[in-house]
Amino acid sequence: MVISPANPFFVVRFKNSMIPQLSHTTKEEFIRDAIRFKLTMLSQGYEYIEIPKEQFGLLNEAVKEMSAPYYTTEDFVNTQIKEAIGEYQEWKRMRKSVKKNT
Repeated sequence: MVISPANPFFVVRFKNSMIPQLSHTTKEEFIRDAIRFKLTMLSQGYEYIEIPKEQFGLLNEAVKEMSAPYYTTEDFVNTQIKEAIGEYQEWKRMRKSVKKNT
């Protein structure tokens, strides 16, 4: 069961086999899971981004077939984020040292 984003009072039922992760049996169970997810996200300091399933699947396929040094799409994305943060921190250090020398 999924609550439509366009109309939160419109509930759509899915067969368990079509979308197993959305196989809630009641509206209350769906709401409970949504609240639990939101509380976990807020309490643990996480941010979530949306990636279209098609792109996520293609990237996962590419990571596996191209013998990339990553195990999954999540591993690839996390590595890219860590590398970008590392480059940014290095850039800040360089900028700070240039300002000190001038």
